[in-house]
Amino acid sequence: MIYSPVNIDSEKLNKFEQKLKITSFLDPQLYLLNDPKGKLDTYPYFPGNLIPDFSTIDLEKKQFELAKLCVDFQLENNFEYIVIPTRHYDTNPTDFLFQCKEYFVDPFISYISSLKSSKKVLLSVIVKQIMLTDIEKFNEILNWVTGQLNIDGIYLIFENSFSTKQIKDFHYLLNALKFINILKYNEFEVHIGYCNTESILYSIALPDSISIASYENLRSFRIKRFVDSEKTRMKGPKARLYSSKLLQWVVYEYIQAMQEVMPDYEIFFDESSYKPLMFKPDFHWHFGKPEPYKHYLEVFSKQMESLSNNPHERVAQVKSQIKSALSNFELINELVLLDENSDGSHLRTWFNVINAFEKVRK
Repeated sequence: MIYSPVNIDSEKLNKFEQKLKITSFLDPQLYLLNDPKGKLDTYPYFPGNLIPDFSTIDLEKKQFELAKLCVDFQLENNFEYIVIPTRHYDTNPTDFLFQCKEYFVDPFISYISSLKSSKKVLLSVIVKQIMLTDIEKFNEILNWVTGQLNIDGIYLIFENSFSTKQIKDFHYLLNALKFINILKYNEFEVHIGYCNTESILYSIALPDSISIASYENLRSFRIKRFVDSEKTRMKGPKARLYSSKLLQWVVYEYIQAMQEVMPDYEIFFDESSYKPLMFKPDFHWHFGKPEPYKHYLEVFSKQMESLSNNPHERVAQVKSQIKSALSNFELINELVLLDENSDGSHLRTWFNVINAFEKVRK
């Protein structure tokens, strides 16, 4: 599990059973230096607890103190890894990589080395959309990451601004797979955070772990999630249900339409501990209800665990699942038409990405 300080008070996390933490790690979430979103300010390493209105200038004086507090908290909780945080910029300055090393990598590595800890170390890296689509920036960030010493692995976060629920950009996805593959080729562990269903596609590059978060704002990285803005009424997303047989989240209104015109509509949706309740006539569909997300976690984890550890067999399995999903969508489309966020329009791109990646895999 990856623990999120925005969502959980530090004292509550401290009291968790050790068995829940020894196979987990903390996402320090220092993306914004002085924004106390959620429970962040309950953590001893939160910069605003060191200096009010903490800014980049303060990092020049407090980076070692920050490193000590952040590392100590992770060691006290005995997480599996020590995670070095990173910060976020809307538009990275020209000296961004220098700042990352000066303010985070070097002080954290220095302090960890002084402790002679046996814990493996993960470096948080945000890879923006342009870093995957611009070859010069792609090479720059990749060369920087692979050049870091005393790092065991990467906590990899892909940031993008796609408007569709599923990613359909061929070059973006292909280069994401290349990025993961090159990190693995350089013998780094790779742990990918904030993933949606594309995690099954990323799995063919054999990362060490991939997140399968519940809510939409945990299945993609958006910096606004860490901004402590005034609470305003926002329109919530439509309730959706994940189907491994479609490799897609389907809006419940389409499921209702399928129910009316397709007697065997349930065959497209997986069995789970939560399906019987959700398919009762009186179930009230709402994006805040827990059952659809618990259903997803149960179904998708089984789907991922069913994949072979052999890379060639895994590729064949994922391609087979994509073809099967496309065939299922053809059956559905004969009676129910779906929008771009519930249909299979992403699947052909994913299939083509897999074939292209297989040609360049290291």
